[in-house]
Amino acid sequence: METKSSGFEIMNIFAVLTVWLVVLLALWLKMERKFWPHQSTIEFWNLSKLPLAKKVEGYIYAARAEWYLKPATWTWFIRRMKNESPDTYHGKMLTKQDAAKIVMTNQPLVLSNMDHVIPYPIAKDIILQAPVPSLAVVECPCRALKKDACLPRDVCLVVGEPYTSFVIDHQPDRSRRITVTEALDIIAAEEERGHIHTAWFKDVMHNRFYCICNCCSCCCLGMQSYLRGVPRLAHSGYSPVFSYDDCSGCGICASTCHFKALKLENDLPLLDDDLCMGCGLCVSHCPADAIELTLAPTKGIPLDIQKLSQ
Repeated sequence: METKSSGFEIMNIFAVLTVWLVVLLALWLKMERKFWPHQSTIEFWNLSKLPLAKKVEGYIYAARAEWYLKPATWTWFIRRMKNESPDTYHGKMLTKQDAAKIVMTNQPLVLSNMDHVIPYPIAKDIILQAPVPSLAVVECPCRALKKDACLPRDVCLVVGEPYTSFVIDHQPDRSRRITVTEALDIIAAEEERGHIHTAWFKDVMHNRFYCICNCCSCCCLGMQSYLRGVPRLAHSGYSPVFSYDDCSGCGICASTCHFKALKLENDLPLLDDDLCMGCGLCVSHCPADAIELTLAPTKGIPLDIQKLSQ
């Protein structure tokens, strides 16, 4: 009897292992789209000495971001995230001009130890290696997860290798390679729609910058986590200055602000400096050209690629 019982246990273990192998193989084929790995997968895997678990997490995040981010849309899941931390996943606010400078970078670039620019303990390197520029646009996973999402959906810019090739290989139906001109057009169009620009960094993406998101507070999960109190976004390093003599009191600046940092008082804009993140939307949307951005050293250093690389 004991021999038969042991035999059944072995059979059960074998069956469970077989099921797991079949499931893992199915997931691999779903994400990789073939049996052997893409060259971009190999390059992504060997990009740094991350722990194995982090590399697997990064692979899933990069290959199927909509799967990875899905729990962030569940209210019950968010309520259980008592100690949601920005340290491993965060963004840097960009003006339209600074976002444009990143996609226009045409020389290999290595920026690290940027505590004054990206004030987080990890995930703050910018490494753009040849070929430069290497750009792709991918369907925003946050908008893809929302039924009444803002349009268009293809607004997230992947920057640099091997990220660009990885996204193209693993999401060919949701991404495409683009030129610098096309990237600039996307940034400009999103600015016109009243959306902000952010550079994103993540530990499982080998502690590096990997994309520029063109965000709105109604769709972007990163923005939503910031607005519920998680300090996930670093200030742009700029602040708006108002010319009240030129101001018409139209209130467009206040209605455009995602951070509720502006309100009208006696038909003039009043800025809450603690809420303002220096995105610059109020400047670009002011019909009277009565606002300009100035450096705000106490808020941080802008992610100006040209100046930081000098």
